[in-house]
Amino acid sequence: MKQLYGNARHSQISARYAATQALHQVIQGQSLNQALPALETRINEEDRGFLRDLALGSCRYYQRLNAIAKMLLKTAFGEEDQDVHALLIIGLYQLEVQGKAPHAAVHATVEVCEEMGKAYAKSVINACLRRYGREYQTLTAPLNDNPVTASSHPKWLMKLMQKAWPEQWTEVFEQNNQRPPLCLRVNQRHGSRDDYLKRLQSAGIEAWPGVHAPYAIYLAQSCDVTQLPGFDDGDVSVQDEAAQLASLILAPQPGETILDACAAPGGKTCALLEAADCQVTALDLEASRLERVEENLERLGLSAGVVCADMAATDEWWEGEPFDAILLDAPCSATGVIRRHPDIKLLRRRDDIEQLANVQQTLLNTAWDLLKPGGRLLYATCSVLPQENNDQIERFIAAKLEAGQDISQPPLKNVLSALDNLPGVACNAGQQLFPQENGHDGFFYALLVKG
Repeated sequence: MKQLYGNARHSQISARYAATQALHQVIQGQSLNQALPALETRINEEDRGFLRDLALGSCRYYQRLNAIAKMLLKTAFGEEDQDVHALLIIGLYQLEVQGKAPHAAVHATVEVCEEMGKAYAKSVINACLRRYGREYQTLTAPLNDNPVTASSHPKWLMKLMQKAWPEQWTEVFEQNNQRPPLCLRVNQRHGSRDDYLKRLQSAGIEAWPGVHAPYAIYLAQSCDVTQLPGFDDGDVSVQDEAAQLASLILAPQPGETILDACAAPGGKTCALLEAADCQVTALDLEASRLERVEENLERLGLSAGVVCADMAATDEWWEGEPFDAILLDAPCSATGVIRRHPDIKLLRRRDDIEQLANVQQTLLNTAWDLLKPGGRLLYATCSVLPQENNDQIERFIAAKLEAGQDISQPPLKNVLSALDNLPGVACNAGQQLFPQENGHDGFFYALLVKG
Protein backbone atom coordinates (compact mmCIF):
# COMPACT_ATOMS: atom_id res chain seq x y z
CA MET A 1 0.00 0.00 0.00
CA LYS A 2 1.28 3.48 -0.84
CA GLN A 3 2.78 5.39 2.11
CA LEU A 4 0.40 8.25 2.76
CA TYR A 5 1.33 9.70 6.10
CA GLY A 6 5.09 10.03 6.28
CA ASN A 7 7.16 8.40 9.01
CA ALA A 8 4.63 8.90 11.80
CA ARG A 9 2.31 6.08 10.74
CA HIS A 10 3.25 3.79 13.67
CA SER A 11 4.13 6.43 16.32
CA GLN A 12 2.09 8.64 18.60
CA ILE A 13 0.55 11.53 16.68
CA SER A 14 -1.30 14.76 17.39
CA ALA A 15 -5.08 14.99 17.40
CA ARG A 16 -5.00 17.29 14.36
CA TYR A 17 -2.91 14.81 12.42
CA ALA A 18 -5.21 11.96 13.44
CA ALA A 19 -8.23 13.99 12.32
CA THR A 20 -6.53 14.68 9.01
CA GLN A 21 -5.97 10.97 8.49
CA ALA A 22 -9.60 10.23 9.41
CA LEU A 23 -10.99 12.81 6.97
CA HIS A 24 -8.63 11.66 4.22
CA GLN A 25 -9.82 8.08 4.69
CA VAL A 26 -13.45 9.24 4.46
CA ILE A 27 -12.66 11.10 1.24
CA GLN A 28 -11.22 7.82 -0.04
CA GLY A 29 -14.41 5.96 0.82
CA GLN A 30 -13.97 4.64 4.37
CA SER A 31 -16.38 5.46 7.18
CA LEU A 32 -15.38 7.24 10.38
CA ASN A 33 -16.42 4.12 12.27
CA GLN A 34 -13.71 2.28 10.35
CA ALA A 35 -11.09 5.01 10.60
CA LEU A 36 -11.34 6.41 14.13
CA PRO A 37 -10.80 3.42 16.48
CA ALA A 38 -7.22 2.76 15.36
CA LEU A 39 -6.40 6.47 15.30
CA GLU A 40 -7.71 7.01 18.83
CA THR A 41 -5.14 4.55 20.16
CA ARG A 42 -2.33 6.71 18.75
CA ILE A 43 -3.14 9.94 20.58
CA ASN A 44 -3.28 10.96 24.23
CA GLU A 45 -6.50 9.91 25.91
CA GLU A 46 -7.33 13.47 26.91
CA ASP A 47 -7.22 14.52 23.25
CA ARG A 48 -9.69 11.94 21.96
CA GLY A 49 -12.70 14.20 22.38
CA PHE A 50 -10.93 16.90 20.37
CA LEU A 51 -10.11 14.34 17.67
CA ARG A 52 -13.72 13.24 17.35
CA ASP A 53 -14.90 16.84 17.23
CA LEU A 54 -12.45 17.63 14.44
CA ALA A 55 -13.23 14.48 12.46
CA LEU A 56 -17.02 14.57 12.79
CA GLY A 57 -17.21 18.33 12.45
CA SER A 58 -15.10 18.48 9.30
CA CYS A 59 -17.42 15.89 7.72
CA ARG A 60 -20.51 17.70 9.00
CA TYR A 61 -19.49 20.95 7.30
CA TYR A 62 -17.43 19.49 4.48
CA GLN A 63 -19.41 20.96 1.56
CA ARG A 64 -19.03 24.47 2.96
CA LEU A 65 -15.40 24.12 4.07
CA ASN A 66 -14.40 22.50 0.79
CA ALA A 67 -15.89 25.41 -1.13
CA ILE A 68 -13.84 27.82 0.98
CA ALA A 69 -10.70 25.74 0.43
CA LYS A 70 -11.17 25.87 -3.33
CA MET A 71 -11.45 29.66 -3.20
CA LEU A 72 -8.27 29.93 -1.14
CA LEU A 73 -6.12 27.63 -3.26
CA LYS A 74 -4.49 29.06 -6.36
CA THR A 75 -3.83 25.51 -7.60
CA ALA A 76 -5.66 22.39 -6.40
CA PHE A 77 -3.60 19.74 -4.65
CA GLY A 78 -2.66 16.74 -6.76
CA GLU A 79 -3.82 13.19 -6.07
CA GLU A 80 -0.73 12.48 -3.98
CA ASP A 81 -1.52 15.44 -1.71
CA GLN A 82 -5.20 14.93 -1.00
CA ASP A 83 -4.21 14.36 2.62
CA VAL A 84 -2.87 17.94 2.64
CA HIS A 85 -6.23 19.09 1.27
CA ALA A 86 -7.86 17.24 4.19
CA LEU A 87 -5.53 19.10 6.57
CA LEU A 88 -6.67 22.41 5.09
CA ILE A 89 -10.30 21.40 5.75
CA ILE A 90 -9.38 20.54 9.35
CA GLY A 91 -7.76 23.96 9.75
CA LEU A 92 -10.75 25.76 8.27
CA TYR A 93 -13.11 23.87 10.56
CA GLN A 94 -11.23 25.20 13.58
CA LEU A 95 -11.56 28.77 12.33
CA GLU A 96 -14.98 28.74 10.63
CA VAL A 97 -16.95 26.52 13.01
CA GLN A 98 -15.03 26.11 16.27
CA GLY A 99 -14.07 29.79 16.30
CA LYS A 100 -10.57 29.11 17.62
CA ALA A 101 -8.06 31.93 17.89
CA PRO A 102 -6.31 32.14 14.51
CA HIS A 103 -2.77 32.52 15.86
CA ALA A 104 -2.97 29.24 17.78
CA ALA A 105 -5.04 27.18 15.35
CA VAL A 106 -3.06 28.22 12.28
CA HIS A 107 0.33 27.48 13.82
CA ALA A 108 -0.74 24.09 15.19
CA THR A 109 -2.33 23.08 11.88
CA VAL A 110 0.67 24.15 9.81
CA GLU A 111 2.96 22.09 12.04
CA VAL A 112 1.02 18.95 11.12
CA CYS A 113 2.70 19.13 7.72
CA GLU A 114 5.92 18.09 9.47
CA GLU A 115 4.17 15.08 11.03
CA MET A 116 2.91 14.11 7.60
CA GLY A 117 6.39 14.24 6.14
CA LYS A 118 5.23 17.03 3.83
CA ALA A 119 6.99 20.13 5.12
CA TYR A 120 6.83 21.57 1.62
CA ALA A 121 3.08 22.16 2.14
CA LYS A 122 3.53 24.38 5.21
CA SER A 123 3.66 27.63 3.25
CA VAL A 124 0.48 26.81 1.30
CA ILE A 125 -1.51 25.82 4.42
CA ASN A 126 -0.23 28.87 6.30
CA ALA A 127 -1.10 31.24 3.47
CA CYS A 128 -4.60 29.82 2.99
CA LEU A 129 -5.53 29.89 6.66
CA ARG A 130 -4.14 33.37 7.22
CA ARG A 131 -5.96 34.65 4.16
CA TYR A 132 -9.18 33.15 5.52
CA GLY A 133 -8.58 35.04 8.78
CA ARG A 134 -8.28 38.33 6.88
CA GLU A 135 -11.02 37.83 4.28
CA TYR A 136 -13.52 35.43 5.82
CA GLN A 137 -16.47 37.80 5.53
CA THR A 138 -15.91 38.32 1.81
CA LEU A 139 -15.14 34.65 1.21
CA THR A 140 -18.14 33.23 3.04
CA ALA A 141 -20.84 35.73 1.99
CA PRO A 142 -21.61 34.01 -1.37
CA LEU A 143 -21.78 30.62 0.34
CA ASN A 144 -24.81 31.69 2.33
CA ASP A 145 -26.79 32.26 -0.88
CA ASN A 146 -26.12 28.75 -2.18
CA PRO A 147 -28.30 26.16 -0.39
CA VAL A 148 -25.65 23.46 -0.83
CA THR A 149 -22.88 25.41 0.89
CA ALA A 150 -25.25 27.19 3.26
CA SER A 151 -26.58 23.89 4.61
CA SER A 152 -23.44 21.85 3.88
CA HIS A 153 -25.29 18.96 2.22
CA PRO A 154 -24.59 17.29 -1.13
CA LYS A 155 -26.57 18.61 -4.07
CA TRP A 156 -28.17 15.27 -4.95
CA LEU A 157 -29.59 14.89 -1.45
CA MET A 158 -30.87 18.44 -1.42
CA LYS A 159 -32.77 17.89 -4.67
CA LEU A 160 -34.40 14.70 -3.40
CA MET A 161 -35.38 16.28 -0.09
CA GLN A 162 -36.74 19.47 -1.62
CA LYS A 163 -38.96 17.41 -3.89
CA ALA A 164 -40.08 14.93 -1.25
CA TRP A 165 -40.38 17.21 1.77
CA PRO A 166 -40.73 20.86 0.65
CA GLU A 167 -41.97 21.92 4.09
CA GLN A 168 -39.54 19.88 6.18
CA TRP A 169 -36.20 19.74 4.37
CA THR A 170 -34.67 22.92 5.78
CA GLU A 171 -35.38 21.86 9.37
CA VAL A 172 -34.08 18.34 8.67
CA PHE A 173 -30.83 19.77 7.29
CA GLU A 174 -30.52 22.12 10.23
CA GLN A 175 -30.87 19.22 12.65
CA ASN A 176 -28.39 17.17 10.62
CA ASN A 177 -25.75 19.77 11.49
CA GLN A 178 -26.37 19.58 15.23
CA ARG A 179 -24.72 17.25 17.69
CA PRO A 180 -27.14 14.43 18.50
CA PRO A 181 -28.50 13.89 22.01
CA LEU A 182 -27.68 10.77 23.98
CA CYS A 183 -30.82 8.70 24.54
CA LEU A 184 -31.20 5.71 26.86
CA ARG A 185 -33.68 2.85 27.03
CA VAL A 186 -34.54 1.75 30.54
CA ASN A 187 -34.79 -2.03 30.91
CA GLN A 188 -38.44 -2.47 31.85
CA ARG A 189 -37.62 -5.83 33.45
CA HIS A 190 -35.36 -4.08 35.96
CA GLY A 191 -37.43 -1.07 36.95
CA SER A 192 -39.43 1.95 35.88
CA ARG A 193 -38.25 5.00 34.01
CA ASP A 194 -39.20 7.24 36.94
CA ASP A 195 -37.03 5.19 39.28
CA TYR A 196 -34.06 5.39 36.94
CA LEU A 197 -34.50 9.14 36.52
CA LYS A 198 -34.23 9.41 40.31
CA ARG A 199 -31.02 7.37 40.23
CA LEU A 200 -29.58 9.71 37.64
CA GLN A 201 -30.57 12.70 39.70
CA SER A 202 -28.86 11.21 42.74
CA ALA A 203 -25.73 10.74 40.66
CA GLY A 204 -25.82 14.39 39.59
CA ILE A 205 -26.70 13.59 35.98
CA GLU A 206 -29.24 15.90 34.33
CA ALA A 207 -31.83 14.01 32.29
CA TRP A 208 -35.44 14.11 31.14
CA PRO A 209 -37.97 11.56 29.87
CA GLY A 210 -38.66 10.98 26.19
CA VAL A 211 -42.01 12.04 24.76
CA HIS A 212 -42.93 9.06 22.57
CA ALA A 213 -41.30 5.91 23.95
CA PRO A 214 -42.21 5.06 27.56
CA TYR A 215 -38.71 3.90 28.52
CA ALA A 216 -36.70 6.64 26.78
CA ILE A 217 -34.49 9.06 28.71
CA TYR A 218 -32.36 11.87 27.31
CA LEU A 219 -29.16 13.03 28.98
CA ALA A 220 -28.29 16.72 28.99
CA GLN A 221 -24.63 15.87 28.37
CA SER A 222 -23.02 12.91 26.64
CA CYS A 223 -20.90 10.76 28.90
CA ASP A 224 -19.13 7.43 29.22
CA VAL A 225 -22.24 5.24 29.38
CA THR A 226 -20.36 2.47 31.19
CA GLN A 227 -20.26 4.81 34.19
CA LEU A 228 -24.05 5.24 34.32
CA PRO A 229 -25.85 3.74 37.34
CA GLY A 230 -26.56 0.05 36.72
CA PHE A 231 -25.20 -0.01 33.18
CA ASP A 232 -23.05 -3.08 33.78
CA ASP A 233 -26.05 -4.77 35.41
CA GLY A 234 -28.22 -4.23 32.33
CA ASP A 235 -30.50 -1.61 33.86
CA VAL A 236 -30.17 0.68 30.86
CA SER A 237 -28.98 0.69 27.25
CA VAL A 238 -28.21 3.32 24.63
CA GLN A 239 -30.91 3.52 21.96
CA ASP A 240 -32.48 6.41 20.06
CA GLU A 241 -36.10 7.10 20.94
CA ALA A 242 -37.30 6.56 17.36
CA ALA A 243 -35.59 3.17 17.30
CA GLN A 244 -37.30 2.28 20.59
CA LEU A 245 -40.66 2.53 18.86
CA ALA A 246 -39.92 -0.69 16.96
CA SER A 247 -40.70 -2.98 19.89
CA LEU A 248 -43.84 -0.98 20.69
CA ILE A 249 -45.19 -1.22 17.15
CA LEU A 250 -44.35 -4.89 16.68
CA ALA A 251 -45.75 -5.58 20.18
CA PRO A 252 -44.13 -8.98 20.87
CA GLN A 253 -46.28 -11.45 22.82
CA PRO A 254 -45.15 -14.20 25.21
CA GLY A 255 -44.23 -17.38 23.37
CA GLU A 256 -44.07 -15.81 19.91
CA THR A 257 -41.26 -16.61 17.51
CA ILE A 258 -39.75 -13.42 16.12
CA LEU A 259 -37.09 -12.80 13.51
CA ASP A 260 -34.97 -9.69 13.91
CA ALA A 261 -33.49 -9.46 10.43
CA CYS A 262 -30.39 -7.27 10.01
CA ALA A 263 -30.16 -7.34 13.80
CA ALA A 264 -26.72 -5.94 14.58
CA PRO A 265 -25.77 -4.27 16.87
CA GLY A 266 -28.72 -5.75 18.74
CA GLY A 267 -30.56 -2.84 20.31
CA LYS A 268 -33.92 -3.84 18.88
CA THR A 269 -33.33 -7.54 19.59
CA CYS A 270 -32.81 -6.73 23.26
CA ALA A 271 -35.78 -4.34 23.37
CA LEU A 272 -38.05 -7.10 22.03
CA LEU A 273 -36.80 -9.53 24.68
CA GLU A 274 -37.20 -6.96 27.43
CA ALA A 275 -40.81 -6.43 26.34
CA ALA A 276 -41.96 -10.07 26.33
CA ASP A 277 -40.86 -13.67 26.93
CA CYS A 278 -40.58 -14.41 23.24
CA GLN A 279 -38.14 -16.41 21.14
CA VAL A 280 -36.03 -14.11 18.99
CA THR A 281 -33.71 -15.07 16.16
CA ALA A 282 -31.15 -12.30 15.63
CA LEU A 283 -29.82 -12.56 12.09
CA ASP A 284 -27.13 -10.52 10.39
CA LEU A 285 -24.78 -10.92 7.46
CA GLU A 286 -21.60 -9.75 9.22
CA ALA A 287 -20.05 -11.92 11.91
CA SER A 288 -18.06 -9.01 13.37
CA ARG A 289 -21.24 -7.02 13.92
CA LEU A 290 -22.94 -9.97 15.58
CA GLU A 291 -20.30 -9.83 18.29
CA ARG A 292 -21.98 -6.65 19.47
CA VAL A 293 -25.32 -8.48 19.60
CA GLU A 294 -23.77 -11.17 21.78
CA GLU A 295 -22.21 -8.57 24.07
CA ASN A 296 -25.49 -6.71 24.51
CA LEU A 297 -27.42 -9.91 25.23
CA GLU A 298 -24.86 -10.98 27.81
CA ARG A 299 -24.84 -7.64 29.59
CA LEU A 300 -28.64 -7.59 29.76
CA GLY A 301 -28.92 -11.24 30.78
CA LEU A 302 -31.04 -12.10 27.73
CA SER A 303 -31.00 -15.01 25.31
CA ALA A 304 -31.59 -15.15 21.55
CA GLY A 305 -30.63 -17.35 18.66
CA VAL A 306 -27.81 -15.48 16.94
CA VAL A 307 -27.34 -16.43 13.28
CA CYS A 308 -24.75 -15.20 10.78
CA ALA A 309 -26.24 -15.57 7.31
CA ASP A 310 -27.63 -13.81 4.27
CA MET A 311 -31.33 -13.46 5.01
CA ALA A 312 -32.22 -14.02 1.35
CA ALA A 313 -30.34 -17.35 1.31
CA THR A 314 -33.01 -19.08 3.40
CA ASP A 315 -31.75 -22.59 2.54
CA GLU A 316 -28.61 -21.84 4.55
CA TRP A 317 -30.24 -20.88 7.84
CA TRP A 318 -34.04 -21.21 7.96
CA GLU A 319 -35.44 -24.46 9.39
CA GLY A 320 -38.81 -24.06 7.67
CA GLU A 321 -40.95 -22.91 10.62
CA PRO A 322 -42.64 -19.55 9.81
CA PHE A 323 -42.35 -16.69 12.29
CA ASP A 324 -45.14 -14.98 14.20
CA ALA A 325 -43.53 -11.61 13.63
CA ILE A 326 -40.56 -10.18 11.76
CA LEU A 327 -38.68 -6.95 12.28
CA LEU A 328 -36.90 -5.92 9.08
CA ASP A 329 -34.64 -2.99 9.90
CA ALA A 330 -33.46 -2.81 6.31
CA PRO A 331 -30.11 -1.56 5.00
CA CYS A 332 -30.66 2.02 3.88
CA SER A 333 -29.05 5.35 3.09
CA ALA A 334 -29.08 6.29 6.81
CA THR A 335 -30.12 9.81 5.82
CA GLY A 336 -32.16 10.06 9.03
CA VAL A 337 -29.08 9.74 11.23
CA ILE A 338 -26.65 12.07 9.47
CA ARG A 339 -26.11 14.05 12.64
CA ARG A 340 -24.70 10.87 14.24
CA HIS A 341 -22.78 9.86 11.12
CA PRO A 342 -21.93 13.05 9.20
CA ASP A 343 -19.52 11.14 6.94
CA ILE A 344 -22.68 9.93 5.17
CA LYS A 345 -22.63 13.30 3.38
CA LEU A 346 -19.34 12.34 1.73
CA LEU A 347 -19.81 8.59 1.36
CA ARG A 348 -23.34 8.28 0.00
CA ARG A 349 -24.12 8.80 -3.70
CA ARG A 350 -27.37 9.32 -5.62
CA ASP A 351 -26.95 5.98 -7.38
CA ASP A 352 -26.81 4.21 -4.01
CA ILE A 353 -30.51 4.87 -3.40
CA GLU A 354 -31.72 2.72 -6.28
CA GLN A 355 -29.30 -0.06 -5.35
CA LEU A 356 -30.46 0.02 -1.73
CA ALA A 357 -34.11 0.01 -2.82
CA ASN A 358 -33.48 -3.18 -4.79
CA VAL A 359 -31.91 -4.83 -1.74
CA GLN A 360 -34.80 -3.70 0.42
CA GLN A 361 -37.34 -5.15 -2.02
CA THR A 362 -35.54 -8.51 -2.00
CA LEU A 363 -35.49 -8.58 1.80
CA LEU A 364 -39.16 -7.58 2.01
CA ASN A 365 -40.18 -10.44 -0.28
CA THR A 366 -38.02 -12.88 1.66
CA ALA A 367 -39.43 -11.75 4.99
CA TRP A 368 -42.99 -12.08 3.69
CA ASP A 369 -42.33 -15.69 2.72
CA LEU A 370 -41.00 -16.43 6.23
CA LEU A 371 -44.12 -15.06 7.93
CA LYS A 372 -47.07 -17.08 9.25
CA PRO A 373 -50.60 -16.26 8.05
CA GLY A 374 -51.78 -13.52 10.38
CA GLY A 375 -48.18 -12.66 11.18
CA ARG A 376 -46.81 -9.13 11.46
CA LEU A 377 -43.99 -7.65 9.40
CA LEU A 378 -42.53 -4.38 10.61
CA TYR A 379 -40.44 -2.62 7.97
CA ALA A 380 -38.10 0.05 9.31
CA THR A 381 -35.31 2.26 8.04
CA CYS A 382 -33.30 5.17 9.42
CA SER A 383 -33.85 7.00 6.11
CA VAL A 384 -35.90 10.08 5.29
CA LEU A 385 -36.16 9.34 1.56
CA PRO A 386 -39.52 8.12 0.17
CA GLN A 387 -37.74 5.91 -2.38
CA GLU A 388 -36.67 3.68 0.49
CA ASN A 389 -39.76 4.14 2.61
CA ASN A 390 -43.30 5.00 1.55
CA ASP A 391 -42.68 4.37 -2.15
CA GLN A 392 -41.04 1.07 -1.32
CA ILE A 393 -43.97 -0.19 0.76
CA GLU A 394 -46.60 1.06 -1.70
CA ARG A 395 -44.86 -0.87 -4.47
CA PHE A 396 -44.60 -3.98 -2.30
CA ILE A 397 -48.29 -3.90 -1.33
CA ALA A 398 -49.38 -3.32 -4.93
CA ALA A 399 -47.37 -6.33 -6.09
CA LYS A 400 -48.85 -8.58 -3.40
CA LEU A 401 -52.40 -7.47 -4.10
CA GLU A 402 -51.89 -8.00 -7.82
CA ALA A 403 -50.70 -11.52 -7.05
CA GLY A 404 -53.94 -12.12 -5.13
CA GLN A 405 -52.39 -12.18 -1.66
CA ASP A 406 -54.32 -10.92 1.35
CA ILE A 407 -52.45 -8.07 3.02
CA SER A 408 -53.44 -5.38 5.49
CA GLN A 409 -51.56 -2.46 6.99
CA PRO A 410 -52.74 -1.33 10.44
CA PRO A 411 -52.52 2.44 10.86
CA LEU A 412 -49.54 3.18 13.11
CA LYS A 413 -51.60 5.66 15.09
CA ASN A 414 -53.90 2.85 16.12
CA VAL A 415 -50.98 0.57 16.89
CA LEU A 416 -49.45 3.24 19.09
CA SER A 417 -52.72 4.46 20.57
CA ALA A 418 -51.23 4.16 24.05
CA LEU A 419 -48.71 6.87 23.17
CA ASP A 420 -49.38 10.57 22.89
CA ASN A 421 -48.25 12.78 20.04
CA LEU A 422 -47.01 10.17 17.60
CA PRO A 423 -44.12 11.92 15.86
CA GLY A 424 -43.60 12.53 12.18
CA VAL A 425 -45.80 12.58 9.11
CA ALA A 426 -48.38 9.94 8.21
CA CYS A 427 -47.69 8.59 4.71
CA ASN A 428 -49.89 6.41 2.54
CA ALA A 429 -47.94 3.36 3.64
CA GLY A 430 -46.34 4.17 6.97
CA GLN A 431 -45.05 6.88 9.27
CA GLN A 432 -42.06 9.12 8.50
CA LEU A 433 -40.14 10.57 11.43
CA PHE A 434 -37.63 13.41 11.08
CA PRO A 435 -34.69 14.26 13.35
CA GLN A 436 -35.79 16.54 16.16
CA GLU A 437 -33.94 19.09 18.26
CA ASN A 438 -33.00 17.38 21.54
CA GLY A 439 -35.11 14.46 20.37
CA HIS A 440 -35.29 11.41 18.17
CA ASP A 441 -33.57 10.64 14.87
CA GLY A 442 -35.13 10.30 11.43
CA PHE A 443 -36.90 6.96 10.97
CA PHE A 444 -39.62 5.23 8.97
CA TYR A 445 -42.03 2.49 10.01
CA ALA A 446 -44.62 0.44 8.15
CA LEU A 447 -46.49 -2.46 9.74
CA LEU A 448 -47.86 -5.14 7.42
CA VAL A 449 -50.09 -8.08 8.38
CA LYS A 450 -50.22 -11.24 6.28
CA GLY A 451 -53.74 -12.43 5.64
